[in-house]
Amino acid sequence: MFDTNVDTVSVWVAVGAVSVAVLGVITQLPTSAPPDAAAAATTIDEVATGPPGSVATRELHATEWSLAGRQLGLRSAGGTVHETLLHQVVPAVNPSLAAVLDGERPSSVFDSPDAFRRASERARTEREQWRAAPDRLTARHVAWGGVDVTLVG
Repeated sequence: MFDTNVDTVSVWVAVGAVSVAVLGVITQLPTSAPPDAAAAATTIDEVATGPPGSVATRELHATEWSLAGRQLGLRSAGGTVHETLLHQVVPAVNPSLAAVLDGERPSSVFDSPDAFRRASERARTEREQWRAAPDRLTARHVAWGGVDVTLVG
């Protein structure tokens, strides 16, 4: 009646092994959700398809971001996500484009529409690289002298 079963030891060893495995899985899970790249891409697409002068901002909860052509990438401790945009956009990577993104008229920053076009093309063809993410993503649709671009920064 009070005899020890031989199987008891192996059951306790198995339960212990499963507990350790479950603990290992739990500690490897991300502590936060990945950034919401779909919402950011939707904001950019709404501005890009809107009339010139359209502007929108969205909070970003990411530590790094990348933007090249039609690809938006966001990275945080929760993971990395990529979204494809409807239209090609221009990252505002230089001070002149950043000034236009912030609301300056292109005519006050660039000498001519051709200079604006060249700066946009250079920024558009830069290799995709991860940069520190801003707290807020801004998208602005700008048209000047035949140049029609959506700046994002």
